[in-house]
Amino acid sequence: MPQLLQWCTLSPQGASNLGAGAQPFKELPDVVSETEPEAFVLDIFFHVQYTGPTEQAAKRAANALVPTSIAFAGGQMDFTVDMGPEYATRLMIVKGHYDVVSLAVYGQVASEPAPVDSYEQKPLPVVQPLPLSKSIDPANSPEPKQLAEKLLSIISDPVSLPLVVRLMFCLKPADDDWEDPDFPHLYSDLEDNEADFDLEGVVSSMRRPIEDDIPADSDAFSKLADRVLDFIGPKSNDQAYHIAKLLNISGPQHPEMARTLLDKLDLLSIFDESTVDESIILSLLHACANRDVANHIASNDKLFEFFASLQTNSKFDQYTQAAAKRLITRIEGWQLFEECLVNKGDCAGAIKFLKDITSEENSVGIWVSCILLNEDLYSPLANRDDATGALPPPLFRNPSYTVNHGEFVTFVRALVGIICVLGVWAWADSLPNDMCRERTLGVINVWQSIEGYDNIVNHLLRLRQLTRRLGWIVADSDPPRKSGIFAERIVSKLADDPAACLQEAFIDTTLNLKQPLSVITEQDRLALRKNALVAEDGLAAAVEELLYTSERPFSLRRLRTLRVSIAIVQKEIEDEEGEWRVLNKFWEGDAHGIVGHLIDLLSDISGDVSKHFALSNVSRVDHVQVALLFNTANDLLRLIEVLSDGYPLTSMSLRTFAAAVADLFVCCDSADGSLAQTSAACAAAQTARQACLDVTHVLTGPAAFTEAGGLNAQVVLRTVLAHASSYGEHEPVHHFLQVYSLVDHILPYPNDDDQESEPSHWITTVLPKSLGELKTFFKLLDADSRLHMFRRLVRMDSGVIGVGEWLLTEELKGVMQVLQTLERPQLPDDYRLVLQYQVSASLNFVLDIVKPESTLSNWYQDALASDQDLVHLQIGVLTMVLDGCYTSPSLTRLVSALADKADGFDPDLRFIILLHLLRVAQLDPTMPGILNSFFPILENLPPESIDSERLRLQFGLTLSSLAQDTTSIQPETAGILLQTFEWALKQGDKRLSTLQGLRAEEFNSLCGVIANLNPEASAAIEEISSAITIDEDEVFAPSPVGLPSERQMQLSLGAIEGLLQPKDTKEDGSTIPRPSTPRAGNKTPDILGTIISPPTALLRSPAATGLTKTYANNDFRQLRQAPSARLNTSRLPSTHGTFPFVSPLPKTVLT
Repeated sequence: MPQLLQWCTLSPQGASNLGAGAQPFKELPDVVSETEPEAFVLDIFFHVQYTGPTEQAAKRAANALVPTSIAFAGGQMDFTVDMGPEYATRLMIVKGHYDVVSLAVYGQVASEPAPVDSYEQKPLPVVQPLPLSKSIDPANSPEPKQLAEKLLSIISDPVSLPLVVRLMFCLKPADDDWEDPDFPHLYSDLEDNEADFDLEGVVSSMRRPIEDDIPADSDAFSKLADRVLDFIGPKSNDQAYHIAKLLNISGPQHPEMARTLLDKLDLLSIFDESTVDESIILSLLHACANRDVANHIASNDKLFEFFASLQTNSKFDQYTQAAAKRLITRIEGWQLFEECLVNKGDCAGAIKFLKDITSEENSVGIWVSCILLNEDLYSPLANRDDATGALPPPLFRNPSYTVNHGEFVTFVRALVGIICVLGVWAWADSLPNDMCRERTLGVINVWQSIEGYDNIVNHLLRLRQLTRRLGWIVADSDPPRKSGIFAERIVSKLADDPAACLQEAFIDTTLNLKQPLSVITEQDRLALRKNALVAEDGLAAAVEELLYTSERPFSLRRLRTLRVSIAIVQKEIEDEEGEWRVLNKFWEGDAHGIVGHLIDLLSDISGDVSKHFALSNVSRVDHVQVALLFNTANDLLRLIEVLSDGYPLTSMSLRTFAAAVADLFVCCDSADGSLAQTSAACAAAQTARQACLDVTHVLTGPAAFTEAGGLNAQVVLRTVLAHASSYGEHEPVHHFLQVYSLVDHILPYPNDDDQESEPSHWITTVLPKSLGELKTFFKLLDADSRLHMFRRLVRMDSGVIGVGEWLLTEELKGVMQVLQTLERPQLPDDYRLVLQYQVSASLNFVLDIVKPESTLSNWYQDALASDQDLVHLQIGVLTMVLDGCYTSPSLTRLVSALADKADGFDPDLRFIILLHLLRVAQLDPTMPGILNSFFPILENLPPESIDSERLRLQFGLTLSSLAQDTTSIQPETAGILLQTFEWALKQGDKRLSTLQGLRAEEFNSLCGVIANLNPEASAAIEEISSAITIDEDEVFAPSPVGLPSERQMQLSLGAIEGLLQPKDTKEDGSTIPRPSTPRAGNKTPDILGTIISPPTALLRSPAATGLTKTYANNDFRQLRQAPSARLNTSRLPSTHGTFPFVSPLPKTVLT
């Protein structure tokens, strides 16, 4: 396969006109390629080298130049030079009369490169996307109309851009006007009243545009209004129609024309229930694309209320009511749009307003003319401060996309610039002017491949006129022309938009495509024709395609057909009775459960997407296929979202949905991280990801129930939690983290304003029935994610069911089991390290809850006060940690945090905290303030909570540690020790006055230090030293075991492999004997170990004597011939005993 050998831009050097190459795009990043002039001839010289058989090499010229010529006729052209398999070249010389030419040279490498002796590590190149040329980027231009005006200047007799927009979109010229020599400069005369016989005549005289240079203070507009007023009479339908039409005509004209008419006309005296109908409302709808008309109706309360009342007026049919609803929405949309244009407002409402306006030609022309002719609307677009340099956001594709004010203005700039360019294209095609048409189509073709521009261009190309023009240009491109090639590319890309495929004009254009074509292959043409036929046949064909079982994986053609079918169903459901028609079609196809079938399709799509991001997939990602899969999944999800309210799902369908959404969500993140952000596949993945979240929220709402009456949320949550560990072919950690992110989005955030409302269904019903899955899922989370999820659940619960207390209880139970396992003496070192990490992780989790800066600190205190089981578990964990002599910085901070809050704790818990304080002081006697909380806790403990043996041992060991470095003892520590001695002597338990774990000289040394630090307590010290008894029996305290302090564990692959293999050890650590076959020649086998078929024949065998069995003569044959022996001739399995299997990781989880 040919590969790119050289890419360069050449310019002639010297009198010889030889080309000198230069790598492009370094200093001029806006320039994609340069070739001037439009046509020329190049002379190419190849340095030829013979690569055939060696014996023929001597007959060939060693240094030869072979000439050839190529003729460039404009555009992008390909030239093939067939050198044959026996020749190669290492040099190419270009000569010709040209200014500049961009060349891409493709070929095959004739000789293999030299072998690499040593490996040199080099960073992978970072490919940066080429920025869009500023000349074709109206979104970031201070003059969004500038590009259209430059394209318009190509025409020899250019006209003003506003006039072109009016003629192409609004005030379309009559057939006779095109033949007029003064065209397009044919204008209406505002003051000519010679043909004024009635109101219709006045309106007809205004069918042509008026001149833009009429002064705003001219009385011509008033004279027009007077001409109209002369014919205003009693209310009638005809009069209302002509006034609505006149307002429609004035919309794209000079701003003063509409303003003057509105000032002098009383619309309330023209429009009422008896005079309006659907056509009049639609005419007013187009007129309200003009800001002044819309604001005039909005400012007149009675007029606005009248039109608003038509939305529900039963005197009118549903079509008139729908038109009235659109009229009110458009009037209100102008206010939203103006607010967003000058400041941040309701962008979603403003985008909805723009999308509605740009769906009809007349409204498009009136709106963009209004923008161009009103300085207060155009000036915000010309503000350089709002130029972000970024591409316009895809707001037509995703209206809920969050944008700031600058991004919204960028989008409007792009919209205005694109509409103007489309108007210029329509004008150039009408004249016709092939050069202007070709350049304009080239720009449109580029925009279709740019994220942000593509959704605007494709939305506007759905307009009937523009779609039909594409078909005409393609049909008229024989022989091929550049404009026809561009038109084919635009049609091909437009076909990827399902909404465009449903337009009648696009269906006709697609069906009329005939070969020969320059870009669209026959296979692509047939695929386009298939989709057009489905769109033409409508709902019946769409349902048939959705019910058709196709091969997997889905082909591109099948995916495109599915998208068109989904779009047809979506459009049908928007109609009032469309849903019933859809159901009937599904029933006719023997398909019951439309949503269930759509979920099955979604599952298939999700499975295909997963294969592209599987670990086993080593091939390159097919961007086209992936983008189409994501877009199809998005379409399915949006359709499920619309239909889910009225169709309860079975639990099986919900589980299928949840698993499919989870896998799709994981793949969306994989695409977002591995694909270029500007690619279509990445944009489609981001859209599908948002659809996953939106539809899941809808299906897990409080009013969403299964067919059996249970909550959808319960089934979805349990399925997603269980699916977290079912990673399939995905990378396990990434899969789990993305499912965790999905769960985090599914769970609702409590609203601070609704704290007094009823508990959420998630708390009262869903979580209590999902505890098993939640427990497993919670254990697999990393430390930060676990704390975040725990905090979320505690806040959601607010003490209703105690889910936080339950999770903490399970966490403590788990760490106690791990501590019990660590007591085994013969654990492998790697396994012991894993368990120690798990203990450390659990202690860190409790520390994150208890520490003073935590938002859960008070909750923890309340939980211990209300849950005795939690208290006993906390005591048990701390006791086992103390007995195991475990130490870590996290444990020290945890003990300190617990000691600060010990006043409200259970006495037994306070006592174990007390012992831990002593243990910490033993390990680091220099730690400042570690014993500050010791005596306040001790003096308030009831006697029944004090274990004298433990206390005197730990206290003695602490004193011994302090005696090793008496210089570090502070006066506060000395005072605490003195108070403790005095307290011990006052207790009824005399064992407390006998200390263990230190020697007498150490005790005396400490007493001396305390006396020096507190001279006034010398007498008390002497009394204490005489009253305290030292038990000098040697205490063999175990060595401290340091727990890992790092939050992340590192193990070699060999260690992990060893941990995952089963070990031949029992619970007590002893070895399990391996099974073995008994040795041959064993003289005394167990009779039960001998296999006789059937076993009952054993007791009847004459050879069975005692514990042994011996066959004699034909005894064995006679035994086999017995009737009972023929009952069952199968041989029993060989069993040598039973062998228990012990997992190397009992009841533990790697975190």
